[in-house]
Amino acid sequence: MGNINIKIEAPKQGIAQSEHIGFPDMRNLDISSIPGVVTLNNLLAKVSATTVTAQINWFVRHPITPAECYALDNGGNVYRSGDSGATWALMTGFTAGGHGNGLAIWKNYLIVARDAYLDVCGDGATSGNGTTTGISNAGWTNSWKAIDSDILWHPMLVSKNDSKLYGGAGRFVFSLDENTGQTFVPATAGTFTWTQQALDLPTSYRIKCVEELGNNLMCGTWQGTAVTDIRIADIFPWDRSSVSFGQPIVIADYGVHAMLNVGNILVVLAGTSGTIFRCDSANAYVIGQIAVDLSGGKYLEWYPGSICNYKNKTFFGVGNGGTTVIPEMGIYSLYQTGKGNILNLEHTISTGNDGTSKPLKVSALLPITRDTILVGWRDDTTYGIDLTTATSYSTGYSAYFTSPLYTVGTNKDLHKFTEAEISFSRVLRTNEGVKIAYRKDTSASFTDIGTYDYTTYAGILSKNIVTELPSDIKECEQIQFRIYVTGTTTTPEVKFLTFK
Repeated sequence: MGNINIKIEAPKQGIAQSEHIGFPDMRNLDISSIPGVVTLNNLLAKVSATTVTAQINWFVRHPITPAECYALDNGGNVYRSGDSGATWALMTGFTAGGHGNGLAIWKNYLIVARDAYLDVCGDGATSGNGTTTGISNAGWTNSWKAIDSDILWHPMLVSKNDSKLYGGAGRFVFSLDENTGQTFVPATAGTFTWTQQALDLPTSYRIKCVEELGNNLMCGTWQGTAVTDIRIADIFPWDRSSVSFGQPIVIADYGVHAMLNVGNILVVLAGTSGTIFRCDSANAYVIGQIAVDLSGGKYLEWYPGSICNYKNKTFFGVGNGGTTVIPEMGIYSLYQTGKGNILNLEHTISTGNDGTSKPLKVSALLPITRDTILVGWRDDTTYGIDLTTATSYSTGYSAYFTSPLYTVGTNKDLHKFTEAEISFSRVLRTNEGVKIAYRKDTSASFTDIGTYDYTTYAGILSKNIVTELPSDIKECEQIQFRIYVTGTTTTPEVKFLTFK
């Protein structure tokens, strides 16, 4: 087939649907901060110790005292952090139990939704300091308001349009409003207006997520008792004042699980096969697809509290459905550009599991700073909260990207590689390095070619690879490469890899 030179540049277009059209896999890498260069993402570290005993489904942050963060697990336990998520403690005084179905902060009160009630904590003090005033262990009022029962989800939202608190309860929307001229006090009925059924949806629908789009409250729904039961995923818009909803947006899939307003367009996570939609007030379009093997009845799960805006991208958690094992689970991002949508597996959780060995669920996200984000997860039978460390990067070659599969020869005319070269945009520093591996068909495991690190080669800007090439790489019909990257307090800046 003549001379063939392969140049593998930094994967700026993100994850492709298969190795036949692009880069099929990448993880723990930043592919957008320096265009044309790939660097490591900050490391996720577990910050919950053994405090968290069930799967975290919701995070909220106090808008007045932002160092205060709260988490709710699916067993109804509430956890508090007073240092922006760095440490966590179980809140006492909350004894209602049941499921943890929703969480919000409204008018300086923490509001917890369980199966058929709202519980409230706080005294309304603007300090919210968790001591003698604000949201404290002594401030709980359990079973404050009855809501329509749903043992799984009561998503809540504080409206940017009218400042009311809205929430889903089965097929109903409830609302809470502070009366004009009053300061909300849960024990004083004259300070608020409570409506248990402000909107009703058709029978059999259950609200799983809520978001605003323009003047409308958008209700993402599903039907059944398990996410794989019924192939219905409708979004019901409501203008917050009419007696009924507007024209539903119909998506033929297994439920609408999470929604996020991005530039007055909804990003919608729907179904169980990893499909990402873009939704205006009337239509829904596919804009992304998680490309993993779902054969044999496997499916994916999204969570309504596991989607957010972070680093000018949409970040969302992807987890194994049920008890199956599926590789490539973790925290993904979708970056919408004029030239296409870029999908990236930004982080795997602190345990290192990506769903390959044990079921993994990434169930809650909350941005903290420009460079840090909180992550709630379940790793088989263990649970935790991770926080990115702004000054540390992925170690142990846990970050990598996989090249396309290149056809370089034929059965009768195998191609012979003679050399390769790795190039960086700056010299390697202490504890930095790359490792290069290859395989000659997609059923094979990757075999290492060599490791090129600071310890062995010091501050190199590039490395020519000749003698390290394995004998069987010198004659092949097709080939695929994987480039692993490691660092500690700094990150390599990888430009490209060439093979000749």
